[in-house]
Amino acid sequence: MTALMRAATLVLAPSLLVAATAATAHAETARGAAAPACARATLGYDAHALPPIASSVVLVTVTNKSAAACTVDRFPTVTFAGLDGTARPVPPTQSGPRLLPAKGRLYAALRTDDRGGSARYVPSLAVAANPAHPGTRFTAAAIGAPAPGIAVSDPVTTLWKKTVDEAVAALPDDPS
Repeated sequence: MTALMRAATLVLAPSLLVAATAATAHAETARGAAAPACARATLGYDAHALPPIASSVVLVTVTNKSAAACTVDRFPTVTFAGLDGTARPVPPTQSGPRLLPAKGRLYAALRTDDRGGSARYVPSLAVAANPAHPGTRFTAAAIGAPAPGIAVSDPVTTLWKKTVDEAVAALPDDPS
């Protein structure tokens, strides 16, 4: 292999990987667009803190309880009791459909506190898979947050992922 061919391979390989990833995401969104939006009553939620508690990371799960595939938003809408705003998605993206298979589950990781020193403590958070749905409320005690409550400072959430490991891996490194 000539030096020119090796150089072309080194430049082309990452580009092909990015294109394949984008094509996969586009195909998944296109499939999701064909399915109807999930009805609120067909969705179940779970949220619990991941150890160590001090990390302020919560695993969020949405379950489709119906026998038909439907769509949710690309990322969960997470709100915090008494505070304005929602956790922002990482990477930054706009709303769009995400296919949730019949009886299937999706996972997102949520970091509630960036440890910047200006955290406010709240007694609960709410999670919805569709921003038009009211969220399912989880108390600090229910998710396993220590007293005085859930620490909130610049919260971020991942997009919905197929596995717990994918969701946790998609969370940016702890800024502290």
